[in-house]
Amino acid sequence: MELLWDYRVVLDLFLGGVGIGAFLFATILFLLDSVKYENIIKKSWILAPFLIIIGLILLLTELGKPFNIIKALTNINMTSVMSIGMFLQLICVVLMLILVIKLLSSKVAELSKCLVYLTAAFSGLIGIYHGFLLTGMGKIVWTDSIPSIFFISSILAGSSLVILISLKDKAFIEFSKNLKLPLTFNLILTMQFIAIFSWVYSLAIRGSETKLAYNELMSSFGSEFWLLMFIGIIIPLIIFSMMLIKKVETKAMFTIATVCIITGSFIVKHIVVYLGQMV
Repeated sequence: MELLWDYRVVLDLFLGGVGIGAFLFATILFLLDSVKYENIIKKSWILAPFLIIIGLILLLTELGKPFNIIKALTNINMTSVMSIGMFLQLICVVLMLILVIKLLSSKVAELSKCLVYLTAAFSGLIGIYHGFLLTGMGKIVWTDSIPSIFFISSILAGSSLVILISLKDKAFIEFSKNLKLPLTFNLILTMQFIAIFSWVYSLAIRGSETKLAYNELMSSFGSEFWLLMFIGIIIPLIIFSMMLIKKVETKAMFTIATVCIITGSFIVKHIVVYLGQMV
């Protein structure tokens, strides 16, 4: 079977999602204490746009005619989810890069809150757009559950990346306690589990066509699906639950849990993108 999209679309959705999630998580730290968490915020805000840009470059190479991006941006179709999304992503990346430039000569606390909040708003829109890009295609597999799955996945992966790059920072222990990270992650992971379960369950029961999609999921992507559930959700849930029960939080535990979550974010987007093209 000839597929319309290959792994580059998956990488675009994955890297873009991680970048969006990292930026939004760092924005929460900005609201908590922009001085105390300055190093972590800086690293996250600098990394976020470059992850998104790398993803967009991969996407343009996959589309075959990358220079058509100029035409697409100058001829926006308000009825096209892809056209609107490309325009929003351009604005979002530009705003992020403005922040990065300002960070080179200013402290985080000196940045315009209006600029930060505006960039965060566009980041949230892009995080939601990634899922709506697929639902707008009208494929059986790409149901209304996909935007929620993708957005939650991006928040989890982006937050996990911020934690990984901040483990050696002195402020990590404090913001971990302030945000109650083990509990917060468990709640979001539970939401992701419910979203994925609802998606798979709806495929299994809605009708004969969706039943075929469900069978294709389990036959062609069954091992990946259970790997997603085990590595991307169950293992992190167990680790964070152990932190809550035993009241012990170590860098090794955070490292394992966050790496698993990031891996799960890639797997779920890989499954969804490829399965949707096969049925």
